[in-house]
Amino acid sequence: MKLIVFSLLMLFCNPLIAQDFNAKVVVDASRIDQSNLQIFKSLETQISSFMNETSFSGQSIPATHRIPVVFYINITGYENNSFEATLQLQSERPVYNSQYTSPLLFVKDPQFNFSFQEFAPLVFNENSTDSNLVSVLSFYAYMALGLDADSFSFNGGSLYYSKARNIMSLAQARSFSGWVLNNRSFNRPMLINLLGSNESLLFKKSIYEYHINGMDKMSEYPVEAKNQLITAIAFLKSFGNNGTHRTLVQSFFDAKSDEIKNIFSAGPKIPLGDLTKNLQGLAPLFGNSWSQIQ
Repeated sequence: MKLIVFSLLMLFCNPLIAQDFNAKVVVDASRIDQSNLQIFKSLETQISSFMNETSFSGQSIPATHRIPVVFYINITGYENNSFEATLQLQSERPVYNSQYTSPLLFVKDPQFNFSFQEFAPLVFNENSTDSNLVSVLSFYAYMALGLDADSFSFNGGSLYYSKARNIMSLAQARSFSGWVLNNRSFNRPMLINLLGSNESLLFKKSIYEYHINGMDKMSEYPVEAKNQLITAIAFLKSFGNNGTHRTLVQSFFDAKSDEIKNIFSAGPKIPLGDLTKNLQGLAPLFGNSWSQIQ
């Protein structure tokens, strides 16, 4: 009996079986002509299990603190266990003293090509890889963990970005698809080179101030919280949206545009200063949303 109790305690205390994410996975194969749709359902199920049952952080995370994340995978080609796809990923962050979760990481990856053998396990190993599917999923897991940590502690995601960079190096050594640096359009090396360097400190300062002193205080001190959001967006203006910086700024507003519009369109009203001007300059594609802020 004592042995059984001890074994159960070890099972529940072992950080290696802890999970980091509450992941939802959608695999959309509607755009290709395939008679056997079971392979896509299996892919969806196995990715979901991989993301929800793997401990990327190595920490024991309570179920209520796991990061909500959605993977939308659009299959554009399939033949002989080889898949061509695009990936859209969004993670969220719980807001203190509320039931609201704030969108945080938003990524559109146009080159998500991989091999997948139905029923073959997806195995995570941060020091080696033989699967581009596992490499991409692990890379974005660390990116989501890093940005989540940045939102709670200034520059707090450095360890996770380092791990994401290691995943990138392993994938590049295997010449997997989608890991070639190109500073003219979105790609994974560009993303980690920015977030994993001091070049992005102003961006991370914005992420931290926006969430800790803005969103987390919104329910108790809405006026002060709104002013902190304005300050955070001013940090983004200083960071700039030219060159490769545009990738992070665009990702920020892809995630946050509706949230920002809704917050500043509702009471209490405060002086907006240069807020709308900054928003129009940083994210003109969302001009209709910004025009609703008064």
